[in-house]
Amino acid sequence: MEKIEAFVEYGRVLQDLEDWLSQGYRTHRKADSVILPEPPVESSGEHPPINALPQTMAQKPPMANRVPPSSTERSVPSAPTSFSSPAMIQEEGGLQDIAGEVAACRDCTLYLIRQRTVPGVGVKGATLMVITPPPAPRAGETDSPLPPSEDEYLGKWLKALGLEPRKDAFITPVVKCRTPGNRPPRPEEAGACSSYLMRQFAAVRPKAVLALGSSACGALCGNPAQFPHLVGRDWEWNGVPAMVLWTPAEVLAHPTRLRAPVWEALQRLKAAW
Repeated sequence: MEKIEAFVEYGRVLQDLEDWLSQGYRTHRKADSVILPEPPVESSGEHPPINALPQTMAQKPPMANRVPPSSTERSVPSAPTSFSSPAMIQEEGGLQDIAGEVAACRDCTLYLIRQRTVPGVGVKGATLMVITPPPAPRAGETDSPLPPSEDEYLGKWLKALGLEPRKDAFITPVVKCRTPGNRPPRPEEAGACSSYLMRQFAAVRPKAVLALGSSACGALCGNPAQFPHLVGRDWEWNGVPAMVLWTPAEVLAHPTRLRAPVWEALQRLKAAW
C-alpha cells in the first residue's frame, strides 16, 4: 500500500473510531434507525391494510433504472446501476468461497477495526433471501447477523410462512463487517460489499428477497432514503418478488402499529413466490 493511501485510510478509521467513541455501542438501540411511516388506516377486515405510497409520492420518487408501472399501477424498481445482473455474474465457487473472500476483504476501511466478518447463514437453494442491517456486535462468522432476540423473532416470521430459518432462508447483512456504534453503513461501505451480496444472490437463487430496514432497502434500490416509500409494497428485484419491511427490532418496539402490516405483507410475499 502506498504511503499516501495508508494515511487516507488511517484518517478514515480515525473518523470511524471517533464516531464509535461519541455514539457508543448503543446495545439497546434499534437495529436500523428509520423514521416510521404513519400507521395504516384500519379497514373492516381482520388486519389493517399495508401502508400505501404517500400522496406526495404519487408522481413516483426518483430512482435509478425505474421500469414502467405494470397494469396494476405498481412501480417496480430494478437493481441499482452499481450492481451487475445475476445473469452476468459467473458464480466463483459457492457460499463458502464467497465467505472466505469476505474474511480477507480490504475493500473499505471497516477491515481496519473489525474483529470478524459475518457473511450470513443458510444454504444454496433457499426459498427466501433475507438482507439485514450490519452485523450485531457479537455475531460470528457462522452466526445470524441479527442479535439473538431479533433472530428469534425473524424465525417466527419464517415459520409462519412455512419456512425453516436455516434450511429455507439465507440471511445475510448488507455489509459483512460490523460498523462502529452500529451506525448505518456509509455508501462506500455498502458499495464495497455489493458484489458479495450479488454473488450470494446468484449462488442461492432464491425465489424471493426480503430486505429489513433502510440499509437493506438501500442495497436493493441504491438509496436508503427510499425506505418510507417502498416499505410494505409489492415489487420485483432482479426477476424475483421482493419486499422491504421494518427490522424485527422496530416491530418489537412498535407492535401495535407494525405487527399487522408486517404479517399482511409477508403473506403477500409468500403468495408472490
